Amino acid sequence: MVSNQEIRNDISQIQAELQEALENLKEQFSKKLNDGERQEIQNEFKEINELLERIKTGLVWVVLFGKTSVGKSAIINSLMNMDVAKVGVEHDKTTIATPYKKEPWYLVDVPGIMGQEENEKLGIEEAKKAHGHIFVINSEPYQDEIELFNLIHEHSPNIPKIVFVNQWDKVTKNQPKNEQKIICSRISEKMSKFVKSPEDIVYGSAMLFDPERDQMLRQELPQLLERLYESAGTLGELMNVLDPTQRAGELNHKINNRIFEIRLKVARKVISAFGTAAIVGIVVPASTVTVYPALLIGMVFTICKIMGKQITKKRAGEIMWTCLKILGVNSVGGIAALILTDAATTALTPVGGLGLALGGLASIGGMGWYCYSQTVKLGEITLEYIRNDFSWGEQGQKEVLDKCQKKVEEIYVKLKPI
Repeated sequence: MVSNQEIRNDISQIQAELQEALENLKEQFSKKLNDGERQEIQNEFKEINELLERIKTGLVWVVLFGKTSVGKSAIINSLMNMDVAKVGVEHDKTTIATPYKKEPWYLVDVPGIMGQEENEKLGIEEAKKAHGHIFVINSEPYQDEIELFNLIHEHSPNIPKIVFVNQWDKVTKNQPKNEQKIICSRISEKMSKFVKSPEDIVYGSAMLFDPERDQMLRQELPQLLERLYESAGTLGELMNVLDPTQRAGELNHKINNRIFEIRLKVARKVISAFGTAAIVGIVVPASTVTVYPALLIGMVFTICKIMGKQITKKRAGEIMWTCLKILGVNSVGGIAALILTDAATTALTPVGGLGLALGGLASIGGMGWYCYSQTVKLGEITLEYIRNDFSWGEQGQKEVLDKCQKKVEEIYVKLKPI
């Protein structure tokens, strides 16, 4: 069996590779990004690194979200089997993010964050760094609660979640069974989008009233614990990752996917910049047979470097022509013919000197739009080609073209021809 120290060493190695990837991106492309874009990428890497640091502790970090006085603190006490969090009828006992540790758990209670900007920011930060979330409700959730859960889910959609319906004893004691079924149905309808399985919506009561003692008593929550340890579609995924025999390999795969997504984000910013450069460059005389092809090669070369592929300029040219073939272009002359044909359909020249000038601008506008759209389309095709290890994979060229066309429409500025 792999030891805990070996696991920590593996994670430290991943962290080192992560830092190296960040430094390479900053060194190669910092000039192409503005301050906001650089900070965004820096924050992405910081979040991954913090997640790795938490995994090295060997604990599962879970954050509880819910409205004020829904019972989050009581649930923490139940899971930890000790009274560590303050509970009571006052609003709201929890005013800051408060962690509680008991192996294998590190449970974090955050304030009811609805409508308070600082609390929302705190909740989002904790959500992103957690291994898992528990969304707590005590009845059919209302709109403000749904907005809270939507906010957290929007910023951390891939982190596994469980919905716990607390204080369920009040429903079972005071509602007939048919009403209970209706309530369950409404809860499922509103909360199922946050979980992977219907079984991830769990019902129970963290505290029950004891009339003999005249006080509320902490209860065990076996159903919730079961879902926390369940292996399919729940926070149990984290337990699998934390399993010494699996977690290093699983983690490395997940981190590599995250790094790929960051590279993809940077690459698309660069593609957009090259598309804009194509519009500007088209005013150069005969640019369709000189400037534009060189610009496309430069874009392909840069994309490959961003995506971690070390190639020569000659190889970049070969990749460019391979990808251009999908667009029906096989030569420099083909580039020129396509651009000029498209421009001719948009440039109608009136009579007179001013008319000639306006006609020239229209021609430039038509060519500029076409160059932009073809450039960003080529960029997306190149990304797909790299993703499939310099092939078209099982998709085939037509499917790749359709897919990339949709990406262009979703991601890049929708310029219109003049």
